[in-house]
Amino acid sequence: MLAACSGGGERPSSQASPSTTSAPAPTTSPPPPAPSPADLLDGAGTCVLTPETIAGPTWFDAHAVRRDVRDGRPGTPLALAFRVVAADACTPLPGAVVDLWQADAGGVYSGFAGAAPGQGGDPGGTDEYGDRQAAATDPDRFLRGTQVTGADGVVLFDSVYPGWYPTRTPHLHLKVHLDERTVLTTQLFFDDAVNDTVLAAGPYAAHGDRDTRNDTDAFFSASAQLRLAPDAERWLAALTLAVPVS
Repeated sequence: MLAACSGGGERPSSQASPSTTSAPAPTTSPPPPAPSPADLLDGAGTCVLTPETIAGPTWFDAHAVRRDVRDGRPGTPLALAFRVVAADACTPLPGAVVDLWQADAGGVYSGFAGAAPGQGGDPGGTDEYGDRQAAATDPDRFLRGTQVTGADGVVLFDSVYPGWYPTRTPHLHLKVHLDERTVLTTQLFFDDAVNDTVLAAGPYAAHGDRDTRNDTDAFFSASAQLRLAPDAERWLAALTLAVPVS
């Protein structure tokens, strides 16, 4: 008691001992989804009829229902989106069959690597849609594929940027079928400034300088030019395909 009254004893501290709290665990947001070529569709064409063009001698039905048509072919990756709409009402057309075929980086079409298209062997015939088709000379089916539109009228393909071959600028071939009728056969094109950039790099550069640009290609149409956007090492491309339905 005396010690307590004289102040000689220790007094309890008026300060509470510091407490330690764990830092909140950092939150990580999931990475944003990769850009899709479908993002370009709202600005990729109108309901004006897509121009009709010849199929050319390299068409045949590859019976390849698939989105990825690359089959290991080298080249700049190209992601494609097409929306099929009725030209009169501008409404999406579900259930439309869309065929894509194109040349590879060296300007070669599958099925014809060993011979000129339409030469040698069977002269060809017609497919189930009544379209004239060439006779393939080899079993390759790269860069050919078919997709069916969903309720939004959209199909997607994963491909590579096409190369050139004599008298032709880089282009894609498409057919659209409705109710077993071919309602559109067309060819689609790229901005020539983008062509210059892509073709200057490998493996395209090994093919040499092209002899044809958009303005000298007999089948080029500005209304069939794809909307393009770069995405890292690949290109995104999109177009609305307005087709007759009557």
